[in-house]
Amino acid sequence: MQRFWSWLAVNLGKKAGLVSVIGLLLTLAIGAGITQLKFTSSQDAYLNKSDQVFKDNTAYQDLFGGEAMLTVISMDKGHTVDELLNDANRAKLTAVGKKLAGNKRDVLGVITPVDALNLSNNLVSNKSCDPTKSIAGKALLAAQARAPVADQTKRLADASTTLARVAKVPCAKQTIANPDWVKFLLTDNQGQIRKALLPFFPDQRHALIITRLHGNASIEQEGRGADFTLATTKALDFPNATIVTGGAAVLLKDINDYLKGGMLTLGAIAVAIMIVILLVLFDVRWRLLPLGIVLIGVIWAFGLAGYLGIPLTLVTISGLPVMLGIGIDYAIQMHARVEEEVIIDHAEHPIQESARNLGPALLVVTFDAIFAFAALYFSKVPMIRSFGLLLAVGVAAICFVSIMGTLSALGIREYRSPTKARDYSEGRLGRLVVWLGSVSWKAAPVLAIAALVVFVGGVLVEDQLKIQTDPIEWVNPDSTAVQNIHTIEKQAGISSELGMFVVSKDAFSDKTVHFVDGFTAQQLCKYGDAKRLPQACTAAEKTVPQTKRVLANASSIVSIVSFLTEVPGTEPIPPTGDEVKQVVDVAPAGIRKSTVSADGKATNLIFATTPASLAKRAVVVKEIRKNVAPPEGIRATPSGLAVVGVGLLDNLEANRILLTYLAIGFVFLFLAVRLRSIIRALLSLVPVLIAVGAASLFAYFAGFTLSPMTAVGGPLVVAACTEFTSLILLRFVEERRRGLEPRAAVDVAAARTGRAFIVSALTAIAGVAVLSFSSLPLLRDFGIIVAVNVAVALLSALVVLPPMLVWADRRNWVSHGLVKRTEEPMIPVQRPVDPNAGAFTD
Repeated sequence: MQRFWSWLAVNLGKKAGLVSVIGLLLTLAIGAGITQLKFTSSQDAYLNKSDQVFKDNTAYQDLFGGEAMLTVISMDKGHTVDELLNDANRAKLTAVGKKLAGNKRDVLGVITPVDALNLSNNLVSNKSCDPTKSIAGKALLAAQARAPVADQTKRLADASTTLARVAKVPCAKQTIANPDWVKFLLTDNQGQIRKALLPFFPDQRHALIITRLHGNASIEQEGRGADFTLATTKALDFPNATIVTGGAAVLLKDINDYLKGGMLTLGAIAVAIMIVILLVLFDVRWRLLPLGIVLIGVIWAFGLAGYLGIPLTLVTISGLPVMLGIGIDYAIQMHARVEEEVIIDHAEHPIQESARNLGPALLVVTFDAIFAFAALYFSKVPMIRSFGLLLAVGVAAICFVSIMGTLSALGIREYRSPTKARDYSEGRLGRLVVWLGSVSWKAAPVLAIAALVVFVGGVLVEDQLKIQTDPIEWVNPDSTAVQNIHTIEKQAGISSELGMFVVSKDAFSDKTVHFVDGFTAQQLCKYGDAKRLPQACTAAEKTVPQTKRVLANASSIVSIVSFLTEVPGTEPIPPTGDEVKQVVDVAPAGIRKSTVSADGKATNLIFATTPASLAKRAVVVKEIRKNVAPPEGIRATPSGLAVVGVGLLDNLEANRILLTYLAIGFVFLFLAVRLRSIIRALLSLVPVLIAVGAASLFAYFAGFTLSPMTAVGGPLVVAACTEFTSLILLRFVEERRRGLEPRAAVDVAAARTGRAFIVSALTAIAGVAVLSFSSLPLLRDFGIIVAVNVAVALLSALVVLPPMLVWADRRNWVSHGLVKRTEEPMIPVQRPVDPNAGAFTD
């Protein structure tokens, strides 16, 4: 292998022109893969296609659509929604509804307040003006006939009140153009908004336009639909009212737009910071060369990602600054080593000497990182697996470019303009690194115990760290999209949807209808608003704690009939399948599309959820999923955005902590094999234990809520820390091979490599820390936590590892079997003409 590295060093320098041309062509060819990168923020980034939740949600969205854009019309104080439904305003609402529904490319269906009003009117109106012959009247009479004897009096009294209210409006004026008739259609006998209309009129002052986008749409299509909805509803204007439109689709579009532009900005900031660090601290010739090398490596990384079909998500896109920060270390180490060999003149062939000694070490640290990132492949979350694959491919590409590019560039430089020999000075950075590692070797056992204590401490608090999987918390809280959503939550009292996908042979069979009706009432009893509980709630259901009451209302074609026949103080009477079918026949198109499939075999039951946290909603979703027990021949499955969020939370929590342990285990096994010693592998991992434990402790005491990114920062810490520890250990062995005693070997290794370690550490920290400037909390917290963790990893490696190496090698545990090796001869090359030069043309 020594001859290979010598051959590589000589030929890369001699044929630098050819290498440059080939490198340029490869960069263009591989970089073209960047055009194939696709951005995604859809459910396939969060859920596995093999998950039943994914399959059910896909089928659900195929039938009933995807995200809902909500437009909330809020009447000023002293005004009510019936004022919104005069002739002029109805015309505006109808026109907007038609325009939205006309965009069949992006919109599945629309329900306006006029649609809800028309449905109510269709149920109570008939040509003879006899309310008992209307669909609603017939349903009420049928319910009364099936009701217990004890409820007859109350039902008759309620029916009498209804008839009296109808009688006040002359038959000819029983139209939605009459304000008195509109009030009757909107409110029940108690003066409240009818329960069946609550999904469209949450209260007396608010009305909703529900624009349902196509399901299973691409992020581009969904974003286009969101933009169209925002632009269309912006034209609405009503007296004494304010209007706001928002939805999760807008959030995801904002995230997608940021991924396409914001990350490039952050990357540019990272590059600018790295330029400053290199110019100020990296005292070598061509000090910006490592940055150019790593930029080429990053192009290769993302180009390969495009060819491999690795999607760009919220997580994978952060690989840009991460790879810039961690990857530049390879180029810095190689550049610094060549400069060191040229100046100190260890050998007659300094470029070959650098390649022989550092090339294998860089391969070791590259595989350290690859094995650490390989742990992410075992994540239950697809976008995290993609992140691990991107980083593994990226560091391999950057290592290759760093070795080939640096040796080629510096080889031709030394051939054409040799670096003049001068006294080598370890400099302030070298002295700093020596000082950091100057702890007595006698303290090694104490440091090992301390590392274990810190690691165990991190393990103990790991389970107490909270994970934030609610997309609204990932986005800039000051953005218009977030502010609009919060406004909708405050005004309408809803934040998301939990859909129930009910499949049977016939959605209008009595069996299916009775199940949907009973299930709806049961869930509202257990998890609904305590002030609006259904009539027949059990004592146990009424005592469910408020923290679980996250359902605002229910909406289905069955609930419309059920709520229609409900009378306060009486036992609910389940509707029949025929009654439900009659309602479907007169329902506006938007309501039909959102409630029953075209083939009549699937029913959609939508629970609107209150502005509760995802963690609270998760408890309810899991209980519903666990307890739902439909009769034979009927399948009922929770679906919708709330379920996707819960699925992401479950996937993250499934093995989040295990990923860090897997990363440590994989790296340990690799080092044990590569270094041919379990002890050497363990020594390399002692600082890693400190870094990993400290990472969890920092997040815990700083009060950070983990995002999907910060939740898997462990493997990143392992990769960064083992990169430093492996290089330190291998350089220590190299100095021991030169005959130095353990303490002297550690000090020389620290002095000679100190500059490179500090500079590469600062660039690594800068590359990750730049994410803290992001407007997205998701990226900002990740940048802060991982930057701190990388700093701790470097400090642990520089402070803890040196005394432990000395302590262990006093027992001959480190250098044993590695010091003595047969040195193969260098490849002869021509000496430079300049007698003052310190390099030779490799």
